[in-house]
Amino acid sequence: MAESDISVNGRGVIADEWFERAERVPMTKCVTRAVLMSVLSPLEGTRALEIGSGSGAMTVELARAVGSEGRVTSIEISSSAADLTRRNLERAGYMDRVELIEGKAPKSIPIGVFGTVFIGGHGEELEAIMGTSVDRMEAGSRLVLTSITPRSTARALAYLEVLGLGVGFWRMHSSVGARFGSDWLPLGNNPVDIIWGDR
Repeated sequence: MAESDISVNGRGVIADEWFERAERVPMTKCVTRAVLMSVLSPLEGTRALEIGSGSGAMTVELARAVGSEGRVTSIEISSSAADLTRRNLERAGYMDRVELIEGKAPKSIPIGVFGTVFIGGHGEELEAIMGTSVDRMEAGSRLVLTSITPRSTARALAYLEVLGLGVGFWRMHSSVGARFGSDWLPLGNNPVDIIWGDR
């Protein structure tokens, strides 16, 4: 499948509607993915680590961005979510760029050095996942995570400072335009915090 077949006019992130979805499996929405990919770039040729693939929307975007010379290692605790990620990757034609590990982080994070880390899911293991991920990051690399609760945001910001990383934080309140009769209506997404630390 050509790249132009999986994105709007071959530009930007892939539309939410393109992805196969499943009930109770989270998906990072396209507006958030667009901002995340900007914060994570450049990724060409990078070895990227993803914690929590969910539906695989970010996994596919990461695989696109690292290119044919890069590699994505994605860890997902749920077998059903990993299966969905696999189907979306295969449909996009990027399965050869991704090592999908079914397991629990941080225990399942492989030995190696990563040029970027994205944490999309963490549960109560947040600090342990962040610490192990930072241990695997090369100098000059960036860790990015998303949070939808004030408690997780506060924990992440505090621990990135404990780890000695340069910290940044954005809170997004995004909307997507949808046709409503003869007019357009902005439909709001859930607020999300985008947090990063530079090593």
